[in-house]
Amino acid sequence: MKMLVNTSALLGKLRMLIHQAFWIFPMIAIFAGILTATFVTRLDVTTSASLGGLLTTGGPVGARNLVETVASTSLTVVTIAFSVTIVALQVAAAQYSPRVPRQFIRDRATQLTLAVFIFTFVYCLAVLRSIREDTVVVPQLAVTLAFIFALISVAAFVYFIHHIVHAIRIEEILRHVEKRTVWALTANYERREEGDPKPDLPEIPDRAVPVRATSSGIIQRINADLLLDYAAENDLVIHYVYMLGDQAVKDTALAWVWAADPDGQLPEDEDDLRAKIAKSMQIGRERSVQADVAFGLTQLVDIALRAVSTAINDPTTACASIRSAEIVLVQLCQHRLGNLLLEDDDGNVRVAVPRRSFEAYLDMVVTPLRRTCPSDMAVMLRLSEMLADVGRAAVESDQEGDAVAHHMELVQRAVDRAVREEEDLGKIQRAARAVEIALSGKPPRLS
Repeated sequence: MKMLVNTSALLGKLRMLIHQAFWIFPMIAIFAGILTATFVTRLDVTTSASLGGLLTTGGPVGARNLVETVASTSLTVVTIAFSVTIVALQVAAAQYSPRVPRQFIRDRATQLTLAVFIFTFVYCLAVLRSIREDTVVVPQLAVTLAFIFALISVAAFVYFIHHIVHAIRIEEILRHVEKRTVWALTANYERREEGDPKPDLPEIPDRAVPVRATSSGIIQRINADLLLDYAAENDLVIHYVYMLGDQAVKDTALAWVWAADPDGQLPEDEDDLRAKIAKSMQIGRERSVQADVAFGLTQLVDIALRAVSTAINDPTTACASIRSAEIVLVQLCQHRLGNLLLEDDDGNVRVAVPRRSFEAYLDMVVTPLRRTCPSDMAVMLRLSEMLADVGRAAVESDQEGDAVAHHMELVQRAVDRAVREEEDLGKIQRAARAVEIALSGKPPRLS
C-alpha cells in the first residue's frame, strides 16, 4: 500500500513547532554548555595577572569552590525564573484570556534568558569534572569564563525581571496581538484596488464528490495555488469546505470535486486526488494567527469580554481592546477580502476557497460586546467611535459601509433597551449621527 506523505503540511507544522516551542533555546544551551566546557578545559591558557588578581583562581580548592557556587546559584536563578514565568502565565490567563499565555511561551526574550542560566549551569557542571584537588593543574581559562558567565547571568536576570513586568501589562499584550494580526493580514491578503469584484462561490452540483478528511483538527493554512494546474489539466472544479480556523472533522468533506463538463469523469486515481488536496492544507491542533486574521480578532474580543465581566469589571481595558480591534478593522478595509476564486488561462473557475468577508470580521468584534454589556456606556460609546472610524475607512465600499451602518443601528437599539437615563441615550444618538457623517465622507463635527 502506497504511503501518502504530505510534505508541505509537514514542513508547515515543523515551522510552526519551531515558532511555538519553548524548549528549543534551552536545549541548545545544554549542548552548547557541554561543548564549550569540553573545548575550553583542553586549552592550556594562563590568564594575565594585569587585572589585579580579579580573575585568578586561587588554586584547585578555590577554583572548585568558585565554580560550584556559580553552578548552584545558576540553578536557583533558573528555578526562580521558571516560577516567575508560570505566575505570569496564570495571571494572564485569569485576568485577560486563556489564549494569551501562548505569547509568553513564544517570547524569545524569555527563552534566551532561561537559556543563559541553563548554559551557565551546565557549563559549570562540566568544568567541575576537570578540576581535581589532588593536582596543581587548574584550567584557569575555564574557571575565568565561569566567573564571567556568572556576571552575564546576573545581568540577564535583571533584564528578565524588567521584561516580564512590562510583558504582562495589558498595553503590551494588546500591542503584541494587534501587531501580529496586522502582519498576518498584510501577508495573506492583497491590497484592494478600485473595481475589485466580490465573487460568490460556485454552486456545488449534485454530481460533486466529497474528499473526506482523514483526521480531525484546526485548518491552519490553505495553499489553493497548488491545485490550480492539476484542476485545469483534469478539467476539474475543486471547492473547499472550511475556512481558516475552522474545525475539520474526520470522515467529513474537506472539499467537493466535480468535472467542469457535466459529461466528464473524475480522475481514476482517487488516492492521488485526495493526496493533492491534503497537501494543499495544513491541519493542526490549535489555531494560529500566522495566517488566521480572525483568531487575532478573537483574542482581542476575548480580552474585552473578560474585562467587562462581573469578576473583572474593567471597562478601560475593554476600551483599549476595542481600539486594537479598530486598528485591524481599518486595515481590513484596505485589503481584498471575501471568497477566493482561482481561474485557469481561459477564465474558468477551477478552485474555490471560502474566506471571511469584511462583514464577518466586523460582526466578530461588535456583536459579542453589544450583547454582553449594552448598559456599559463607556464601552458602547467606544464601540460607536470605532464604527465611525471604520466607516470613514470603508467609505469607498457601499457594502462595507452598509455593514457599519447596520451594526451602529444594532448598538443603538441595544442601548435603548438597556439604558433608561436620557443623557446617556442622547450620547449614543450623537454617536450614531457621527457614524452617519463618517459614512457620508463629510468631516466630523467636533462640537
